[in-house]
Amino acid sequence: MIKKMSVETENTKREIKEIIDKCVKCGLCRELCPVLKVVREEGYSPRGKVVMFENDVFEKIVYDCTLCKACEKSCPANLKLCSAFIKAREILVKQKREPHEARDIMKNIEKTGNPYGVKEETD
Repeated sequence: MIKKMSVETENTKREIKEIIDKCVKCGLCRELCPVLKVVREEGYSPRGKVVMFENDVFEKIVYDCTLCKACEKSCPANLKLCSAFIKAREILVKQKREPHEARDIMKNIEKTGNPYGVKEETD
């Protein structure tokens, strides 16, 4: 089972690499990124995440992306960066390294059908 998870992770990493390989790091993705506007640290920018992925680093910082796709709208190479960010999240989940908030949300959805953990009232 461990080997299978490793193969799945390697395949997911390869899929991310296929997405980000065409990035020229022009920085146009930074212009519209709402997270970067607030945090103001390059590592939180779409370009910063691409550099992380190129260095085979997958950290919880990918959960700070809102997946709004603003970076994709401004990308001259038409990269699907949000797909790469989702795949990076998959890797963290497979490695059981996702933020505890994400785990809590999933538990709430399983128990109550919604991310807030509120049971639906029946009349």
